[in-house]
Amino acid sequence: MTQKDLEIMAVQEAFKIWKIHTNCILGYVSFFQVKDEVEIIKIAIIKSHQSRGYGSYLIQQLKSLPISKIFIEVSCRNKPAINFYMKNGFNKIGTRKNYYISKNNTRLDAIRMTWKIS
Repeated sequence: MTQKDLEIMAVQEAFKIWKIHTNCILGYVSFFQVKDEVEIIKIAIIKSHQSRGYGSYLIQQLKSLPISKIFIEVSCRNKPAINFYMKNGFNKIGTRKNYYISKNNTRLDAIRMTWKIS
């Protein structure tokens, strides 16, 4: 995501960013909320604070919104992220072929995942 992308999204009413911080920003989630659905754009926690529950906390906060579904797309090679979302109640619902371009210019599939209210 570029600075320009962020500026464009920031003026859209449905776009939101939530931050976790103490005396510095530890992580954030950016997302679109339209009616009762959320699309996660990015979730990130600084390396030194990963595996401490901050990412799950952000997901829990999203789940507390008046929504019925959350969607996310993850690179098929990003096994830690796929496992993170599965641990947080997400299920795989499909694949977008050749969605990402890797650093060596090869195409990678995106795994489409969702969480639905029970």
